[in-house]
Amino acid sequence: MSRMDKLMAKTANVRATADISDSEVAAIPHVPKSGQGAYARRQSLEERIAVLEKSGAEIIAVSDISPNPWQPRRVFNEAKLQRLAGSISASELIQPIAVRKSVSNADTRDAEKISVSIADTRYEIIAGERRWRAHKILGKEIIKAVVMDASDADMRTLAMVENYDREDLTDYEFALGARNSEADHDSKTDLATALGINRTELYQYMAFFKLPEFIINDLDVDPELLGRHAAEDIASALKKHGEPAVSLLEALWPRVKSGDLDQGKIAGLIEAA
Repeated sequence: MSRMDKLMAKTANVRATADISDSEVAAIPHVPKSGQGAYARRQSLEERIAVLEKSGAEIIAVSDISPNPWQPRRVFNEAKLQRLAGSISASELIQPIAVRKSVSNADTRDAEKISVSIADTRYEIIAGERRWRAHKILGKEIIKAVVMDASDADMRTLAMVENYDREDLTDYEFALGARNSEADHDSKTDLATALGINRTELYQYMAFFKLPEFIINDLDVDPELLGRHAAEDIASALKKHGEPAVSLLEALWPRVKSGDLDQGKIAGLIEAA
């Protein structure tokens, strides 16, 4: 069962708001927000995007657009992008991408306080990065886009959910999405619920961020090098044995990158040493 299927199963029996009486609402005790809020935010954003699409898209320079800074995906399937580019080349872009305004060399949170000319205006992708990348492959200079307001929390949510149930998302990329969304949830339990996993699985994903910087740097380039189970075992061995274990890991890691050593054996070799 996929992560999305798990989430849908948990909410299958939730009643519509219109079916709940005022007396029932009054009797409900206050509880902190849950991870399901991520999906409510996504739905709200998608509805806003749909309304703006009907109003007409703007034409924006491809070079004035940057990816969502919270995009967890490190590798885009080149073959799929080429197919998308071929489709766009044959029939043009049907659905515009969604972007928000940002300001070059400025914190986006302070963008409203800064007076800039049109020439200084840049944009960040809210949804549709694959379509934007396909335009770059085709060498197109302009793209259709709807421009809307979106908070940093909105951007983190869309970055997570847009990739949420894709089978080709690696464990490391999923972990990046989870870490990016952590600030938008009250607890690890809420975050795990939003991701459709349990707390144990969440801690396995978070183990990546207990690994040395040289491994993280390589995973940013090739996120398939290490899975979450191996990452958790390695992080545990490093915590137990300290600096000598880090030195040994640094010696073993090139063999993992070259395919000469199975990632699942690293922790065992550290323990044996």
